[in-house]
Amino acid sequence: MYKISNAPLITAQQIETRLDSLALEIQATGFDVILSVLTGSYIFTADLSRKIATPDLEIAFIKASSYGESTVSKGTVHISGLEKLDLKGKRILLIDDILDSGNTMKALIETLEKLELASLKTCVLLNKESRRVVDCHADFVGFEIEDKFVVGYGLDCANKYRTLRDIWTLEEV
Repeated sequence: MYKISNAPLITAQQIETRLDSLALEIQATGFDVILSVLTGSYIFTADLSRKIATPDLEIAFIKASSYGESTVSKGTVHISGLEKLDLKGKRILLIDDILDSGNTMKALIETLEKLELASLKTCVLLNKESRRVVDCHADFVGFEIEDKFVVGYGLDCANKYRTLRDIWTLEEV
């Protein structure tokens, strides 16, 4: 059983402020397609894409999962949804909610690199550098966080807590 912490780790206002500066960083680079990794990054992608506000920017969604119903990664990454997309020759911004061990992001990058993209950049809301087990780093990072399991703002535990406006740590009770 779990409960959220007594105070948010990152407030909705801090997220809003960081999204403004992150959008400016991303706009300077230029992309054809935002490729969002469901389900955890859906709120981040929606809010960030509106701030980027490029009218002809395409947005597509794929799924990548390694956690299931647990707070611990299973170590294998299942990717679905790419088979429906034509990304060849396009400049892609891959958005995910969190980069911790690096296994999911590395698997996504390796899979996408086989599709003959014009370019690929990565963006994550949260980065847990202390958990990295593979050499994988995001091009754009919202926040650096400690090794805590977090929920809210799209991030979940067993599909709960996604709708919280702030980001909270989850504690076992």
